Amino acid sequence: MSQTQFKDLFNFNFTTTQGFSLASRILDIRRQAERLARQANQKQIENGELATMFAENIKDWMNDIARVADSALDAHLESNTTKKTQND
Repeated sequence: MSQTQFKDLFNFNFTTTQGFSLASRILDIRRQAERLARQANQKQIENGELATMFAENIKDWMNDIARVADSALDAHLESNTTKKTQND
């Protein structure tokens, strides 16, 4: 599955009442982790060696969190949704 975007959530019928809220919160986790990874990468470029090592660790951790969130979102969507049809 490609990386799900917020607008993609409207293409699903959620089987649980909290399904949409959970999916959007998981997306928020991924977006925030990706944003922190980009900021850490920028600081890594701008600053010295110790800052670079610290920023690289943060970047790696945030990218790991983003991947976990993306995987959780995929699993949630696969288990708790059906694709909308033209008649929905």
